[in-house]
Amino acid sequence: MKRVKLLAIMMLLIALPLATSCARTKELQSSSSADRRSVALIVKDRSGEFWTTVRLGAEAAAKEFNIDLKFDGTDSDSDWEAQAALTERYVAYGANAVVLAAADYEKLAGTVEAVERRGVQVVAIESEIHSSKTRSFIGIDNYEAGRQAARKMIELAGNQAGLHVIGDVRGNRNAMQRVKGITDEAAAAGMKITDTVYCASTTNACKADIQKLLKRVTNEGQAEGILALNAATSSEAARQLDQMGLAGRVKLVGFDNAEEELEWLQEGVIQATVIQNPFSMGYLGVKTAVQAMDHQQVNRRIDTGTKVIDAENMFWSDNQKMLFPFVQ
Repeated sequence: MKRVKLLAIMMLLIALPLATSCARTKELQSSSSADRRSVALIVKDRSGEFWTTVRLGAEAAAKEFNIDLKFDGTDSDSDWEAQAALTERYVAYGANAVVLAAADYEKLAGTVEAVERRGVQVVAIESEIHSSKTRSFIGIDNYEAGRQAARKMIELAGNQAGLHVIGDVRGNRNAMQRVKGITDEAAAAGMKITDTVYCASTTNACKADIQKLLKRVTNEGQAEGILALNAATSSEAARQLDQMGLAGRVKLVGFDNAEEELEWLQEGVIQATVIQNPFSMGYLGVKTAVQAMDHQQVNRRIDTGTKVIDAENMFWSDNQKMLFPFVQ
């Protein structure tokens, strides 16, 4: 099937609402970087679509609050040592606050506490950090997101379907919480999880892992479902389902809203995806850092929310801003 490019479609759909949107907050008078406070935004994978959207949100807040924003990240979403080094480097360069999407819940706690002792405010986004020294955590309830995904799968495939879960990095706290939510929701409905696969980080290894899983799905007529826990595993599972002729027979519920995922959603290979709001994570991360620098009281936790998107509701006007924040 010829794939439809969503960006062109959505630009047309959103053009009219954008033309009549409310006026934005007036920009503060520009000044040189030397006159502004500095916030370092450090993410897990600086090239990923999700983190590009986080950066857009952070840049919007930096512009609004007259902040000199420094963006950086690692090449791997598990490289906590590189994140620790980046955090120390930007603090040494004069960062007044750090907004950190941590690659490891436990191992970055020491870095957070070290920079906090130097008067630097730390805000965690997307992934929590095991330290009381973070001023706030801004992200989703991953346990509840897992429950949402499982509920959607039960709706699609029934509670007698065999359920296969594909995670990304074994031991990743976000993935573990999602799996816990899936497990509890499935158990409550009498649905069994057949297996849980943690997909290797490289594309070829991930492809091989998913192919092995799908080869075990051989019983014609038996309902099967796959829950993929991030954008990379969702897209790879969709590609393999399509190539192996299993699209539709095996239901697929993913996570996130990368462009490729949304194309597979339109084609019916992915039946639904649980999306986050990375733009809000970036925006609120910088905003909260500014409030902390100003010695204001900040919320310890801010839930940016999740939503289940399918082919029917993806074009609803209230979902377009979450799916395509870059056109706002």
